[in-house]
Order: sequence, then structure tokens, then C-alpha cells
Amino acid sequence: MLGLAGVKEYSPRWAAIQQDLHATSNRRKIGVAIQEDRLTTAPIGQVSQSHDAAALDQIVQIAAGSEIARYHWKGRGSAPAGYTKGMAVVYARVYCKLKARGSAAVLMAKAKSRDDARDALAWYDEKFSALGMRNDISGADTLRHLFVLLMGLGMRESSGRYCEGRDRAASNTTSETAEAGLFQTSFNARTGSPELLKLFTRYSASPAGFLEIFQEGVRCKPSDLQTYGSGAGARFQKLSKASPAFAAEFAAVGLRTVRTHWGPINRRVAEVRPECDAMLMQIQNLMDRSPELCAAVR
Repeated sequence: MLGLAGVKEYSPRWAAIQQDLHATSNRRKIGVAIQEDRLTTAPIGQVSQSHDAAALDQIVQIAAGSEIARYHWKGRGSAPAGYTKGMAVVYARVYCKLKARGSAAVLMAKAKSRDDARDALAWYDEKFSALGMRNDISGADTLRHLFVLLMGLGMRESSGRYCEGRDRAASNTTSETAEAGLFQTSFNARTGSPELLKLFTRYSASPAGFLEIFQEGVRCKPSDLQTYGSGAGARFQKLSKASPAFAAEFAAVGLRTVRTHWGPINRRVAEVRPECDAMLMQIQNLMDRSPELCAAVR
């Protein structure tokens, strides 16, 4: 149903990461104690969670048939099938959160600010304007355009590979600075907004993030699965790879609050593709027509 043919079985190393996440769950009680450099997370539970496959398939099929699924990204080529499908499902989840007035989604969907040193939508304003994508009104259009940019960022940073490890050419090997996942985000980005720690806490307690969808067309290397440092930063790296939806939501908030964290954004080389906007608009229309589908992407 989900178009997941070709998904690779977990490697022993990947299985070990999941076991470690589950062990963390068993050791920790739900609850959060946050200080500037200390975080006790809620338990990290089951990484894979069953979803309503029939409902999800409607979203996945829109993504599979879209023009952006066939687009050749500059310097990166075609995206893995699971990346386009996975980002479509994550957008559906976040769009439902916006309709429910979830605080992180509301922040993502805010009208562009005047602070282009922090807000990627302000920094990219000229590119969006050239494509007729207005971001001066808070709401669904701005959220959708943010996800257009987010998809371009994911292709620049990881070529759409959910398990991407840190950049080996860089010296960022501490738990604070080691990058991980689709958007090559590190734990120190959390300073951008209180919403970032909230997302980390929430997904640590319930990390279901459509991993089974993002796996399609991706083979992880042993080096991708290495974790650097310890504590909350190390857990952040593991969660970013084990829960692609977490990685996406975290980066989406980050783009609005700490855009200098990402080199491709600073250089304005993350692509903004109207084909991506068209696909996400189809997802948005589907969720509006069938609001019960929100239950499948929670």
C-alpha cells in the first residue's frame, strides 16, 4: 500500500541504535527537566509505529505521481523515492497541527519577519517573490512555502538520506555540534526557539516519524550510524536519524529562528521549486477535503 518496495532491512548497527533508544525508554520516566546545558528527556519509545496504511497511501500516491518526484535537483540528482513521499506525509502532519493551533506549527506558519539574520523566509524573500510565493500573511500558504524550502535544504544537505551522518570534512564531533539526519542539524540549534526543545522532548517520548516511508531507496552506511559525544546531544543525533519527521519539524522551526545554522541557506543554494509547492498544495487540499486523515498522520 505505501509503495515501500525496495526498503532495506535494518543493519545490525541500525538495530543496535533502536535497541539503545528503547533501553533509554526503559531507564527514564516521562518528564522533562530543562536547564541551559542539561536535559532529562522523556522516554524514547517504539521507533516504528503502525499508521492507517490506507489513509497514508492517499498522500504517498500524490507524492509518487508528482513532478517534484521526477525533478533532477542541482548537483544532487533525483531524490530517493522515500524522501519525496516522506516529506509529503510530514507536511500533512504539520498542516494538521497548524489547523489544531499547535505552537510549533503556528511559529512555522507566521508571516515572514523583517529579521533576515534569523528568518530564512525573509532571507529568501527575493527568490520566493520571483515565483509569486507570498509569505507576508500567516497561515497555510506560508507554512507550505517553508516546506518547499525545507525540501530543497534536505536535498542539499543529505541528498534526501534520512540516516546521513555528520560531514566528515568538518571537525564538529561534540554532542553539541555533530550534525545528523536529513537536514544536517546539530543540537546547538536548539537555542533558536523554546519550541525546538519542546519538539525534542515530545518526539523523544513518542518518536514515530514515518521512518518506514523515508527508507525507500536509501541504503545507510556504517559511518552514518555513528553517534558523537553523550547525553542529550547524542540522543538528538539518534532521534534525528530514527525519526525523520522529528528532523523535519525541528529544521522547519530552525529555519524561522536560526537560519544561519545551515550553510546552503546562507549561500541561498537550497532550491525553491514550484513543483514542490504544487505537490504540497495537493496534500493540503486532500487534508481539507478529508479531515479524518489527520488521525493517520498524528
